[in-house]
Amino acid sequence: MTYTITLGKQKLALGAGFFSMTFASNAVVVLAIPFYQMTMGVDPFLLSLAMALPIGLGIIASPFIGHLSDQSTSRFGRRKPFIAAGAFVSAISFGAMWMVPQSWSSDAQIVYFSVTYLLFYFASLLVAIPTTSLSYEVSKDPTHRMSIMVINTYFIKAASLLYQWLYPVAGLASFSSILVGIKWVGWSVAIVLIGAMALLPTLVCKESTKIAARVSDVSFSVTWRLLIANRALRWLMGICLLQLGGSVFAASMDYYLLVYYVYDGDIAQGAVWKGILSTAYAVVGFASVPFVSLISRKIGKEKSLQILLLMSIFGGVLKWFLFVPGIGWWIILDAILCSSVWTALTTIIPVLNAQLSDEHKSSHRRPAAGMFAAAFSSVAALAGILALVTSGIVLNTIGFDANNGAQQTDFTLHAMRLILSLGTCIFGMLSLLCLLYYRSTKND
Repeated sequence: MTYTITLGKQKLALGAGFFSMTFASNAVVVLAIPFYQMTMGVDPFLLSLAMALPIGLGIIASPFIGHLSDQSTSRFGRRKPFIAAGAFVSAISFGAMWMVPQSWSSDAQIVYFSVTYLLFYFASLLVAIPTTSLSYEVSKDPTHRMSIMVINTYFIKAASLLYQWLYPVAGLASFSSILVGIKWVGWSVAIVLIGAMALLPTLVCKESTKIAARVSDVSFSVTWRLLIANRALRWLMGICLLQLGGSVFAASMDYYLLVYYVYDGDIAQGAVWKGILSTAYAVVGFASVPFVSLISRKIGKEKSLQILLLMSIFGGVLKWFLFVPGIGWWIILDAILCSSVWTALTTIIPVLNAQLSDEHKSSHRRPAAGMFAAAFSSVAALAGILALVTSGIVLNTIGFDANNGAQQTDFTLHAMRLILSLGTCIFGMLSLLCLLYYRSTKND
């Protein structure tokens, strides 16, 4: 009974950590696009580069952070010192990100955003990789591990219910201007939802410092070569790359379509319906967690992932008919069909990755959770940078101009619709192909 209660508290603390990580991963984009681009008027391509630079550097930094975390011999544990330092710095830098003066030129605003976001992103990595590693290590029991990922997913979905509403809240009439509102919202999120909640796993979760003290020093190059030689890991990360990169790029068009096509250039109205759609994704995601967990136990994780990918492909077809003027509440169908695959990315994929970490540790007799967590982080970072840069390039290529408001060309709007619908289908089918190779590799 004591073990169960203790494990339950650790699950909740880890869930809070993943809540913080979700805000750290999404709040910047959610606020930066409507604030820096649509309100301040900075160039979308320059903004995408400013957001992509830290992510690109993070691809290189993540494996080193994972390796250092695996090799750490601190008396506080391997993971906790990294999390504590990252939580403090990420909170300060996130709040500072929205203090940019309106009187500055667009170039100066972009430079300011780039510097503060770079600091924030690296601090958030110090939280994300060790926290993910802790979620792998708290229990080796398959049932307990799946329940840990389920709890994490609930917290992630709870964060998803909130972060899309940050900009509409900042624009409330109770604030004298959007500049004042964005500062209040930014600092509130920074202190409470990013900083404080990230610290909870360090206060509750247990680490074995004795195990950490017995770890032999292994070079980063040796560890990295063993990691990239893992074929099953490569195919699993391929699915993550396609979904977090390709599908996210395709889905990024929904905000622009809601504003400039569905609601005729009304940023406020488009932001509200983007919030409604994101809330629907979170609510349906909540409801899908028991379903995903159940079918994973009944038919296996790989088959469950296959079913969820097929659902998302059908949802991609339906997007063509949903993101149109006058659709109203029917837009919720998009969330019903496409949200479950994102639930799989926070439940099924982490369990599969943790199992690969266990197999690696068993074969090579050294901790590997940090490196496997870093592999996921690097792939997610690569996916993010590809989605951001591609989105910026494509928006300029198809002729999007925020200054034109509702007067976007027919070609621009048609291209956005095609990217959203067809892109979702293509990346879903490629993910299915990666899953096929992953299953064949595991069966070798």
